[in-house]
Amino acid sequence: MATAAQIFFIEMMGVPGSFDTSVYDHLPEKEDEGQWFVNRFGHLEGLRIQTRNVCVGEDLPAADEVDGLVLAGTYNSVHDDTDWQQLVRTWIPTMRAQRIPMLGICGSHQMIAHLQGSAVERLADGPFAGTYPTSLTESGKASPLMRGIADQDCFHYANSEQVVEVPTGASLLASSSKVPVAALDYGDHCYTTQFHPEGSDQTLGPIWQHTAPQRMANYHANDAGDRLVENFLQLVIRRSR
Repeated sequence: MATAAQIFFIEMMGVPGSFDTSVYDHLPEKEDEGQWFVNRFGHLEGLRIQTRNVCVGEDLPAADEVDGLVLAGTYNSVHDDTDWQQLVRTWIPTMRAQRIPMLGICGSHQMIAHLQGSAVERLADGPFAGTYPTSLTESGKASPLMRGIADQDCFHYANSEQVVEVPTGASLLASSSKVPVAALDYGDHCYTTQFHPEGSDQTLGPIWQHTAPQRMANYHANDAGDRLVENFLQLVIRRSR
């Protein structure tokens, strides 16, 4: 029997007390985004998902423990330079040097681009929040990450900052109306997205309920996020065999 591929989902919402956890009270798992991910993708055969929350001091995995990584988003800006962000910034190049497949989401998308020298700036017109069509580039249409995803399919966004330009050595896979650098391919199966393919309208819409409740109506359940994440996970499974 083949050994299951070891995926680590790295939780990075922020240290306790730095964000409003009450917005997740409607969910059975509350703010445990690692468990959200396991519930949503743990059914895939040939896969074992483990979670680590670096914000509460859990150790980041070593390269010989993992076949693939999913790096979550965060309430922190890439410019906050928190202790846990410093740890992750040191750890990511180690994983990249070992060619560990990686999917970086939202704040992780920004962190990886920032590590590569790209600027990350606040959106001039305020947060981009909702489920919106996304344009695939020619590279995106050919990418295994986007297999089965059509141009103008929708993804969930919840962003106050963005990557300003495509980093040197990366390929642009997708753009949106307000976030031109929406998805990137760095080679060696390292991908990042500004949108939240791991999220849902139920996990992303409510984050605005106390600050800008009108934005909650911008989210809907019809998105291509599941397909993108499953494409990445299947890539890791095939590569680990």
